[in-house]
Amino acid sequence: MAHKSSNVNMSGYDSPPSFRLDADQVRSLAIQRVPARYLLEFLADGETPGRVLSDYAFCSMLKGLEGPGTIYDLGGAGDYYRAFMRPDQRYVVTNLDPEAEMVVDATNMPFEASSVDAFMSMFALEHIYDFESVINEAHRCLRPGGRFLLAVPFLYYYHAAPDDFFRFTTSALDRMLSGYTILHRLSFGGRCLLISELMHEKRVLGSDRGPIARALMRLFWSPFLLAGLLGDQNQSKFAITQLYLVEKPPANH
Repeated sequence: MAHKSSNVNMSGYDSPPSFRLDADQVRSLAIQRVPARYLLEFLADGETPGRVLSDYAFCSMLKGLEGPGTIYDLGGAGDYYRAFMRPDQRYVVTNLDPEAEMVVDATNMPFEASSVDAFMSMFALEHIYDFESVINEAHRCLRPGGRFLLAVPFLYYYHAAPDDFFRFTTSALDRMLSGYTILHRLSFGGRCLLISELMHEKRVLGSDRGPIARALMRLFWSPFLLAGLLGDQNQSKFAITQLYLVEKPPANH
């Protein structure tokens, strides 16, 4: 049953939230590489390169949010990311959709100040015109020491859901998130990976080509994908996605 967007009282938190990994451990998290065997999934019209890169990076970084508190997913389209978490992790998907697990306007959240342990937002900020309010609201609602995992597109095609407004550089994100302590940042993708992402057309993403034409495109561009998988998967100049894990500083910081 969906929770309605009434005010949520979560007061009484006087100490920093507890996480499985401390800040230094988060900074040293190793990011998983997408293996070369993904080429077979690409040829079979599986997940797109951008989605697979995101999943591997997110799976690595999510460990920094896990703990006894609740992770609130801002603008989640479903519980896709629940499978990446520990079975005992409390996780709530929020959205403006009345059918969401919890109805929340990310620009004006119903949580009390300094009451939330962790937020995540995966590919939602580009769809919110007033995205700065989301950043400010997350900062207001997080407890000192609370964390925010944010993924946004950089070199990515237009994808309205229901609209699509922005793309983000690391320079912009560093300034947008200046009120936080940045624990980990990652720009993932690369020239060859970007080319293969653009050439992986899917009907669900709006392609009007038939299955044979789309298969031939993937086959023709597969050498670029293989080169990208074997090479540097974190080229900031050609990044498909930016991923940041940040922490709200202590109140006296």
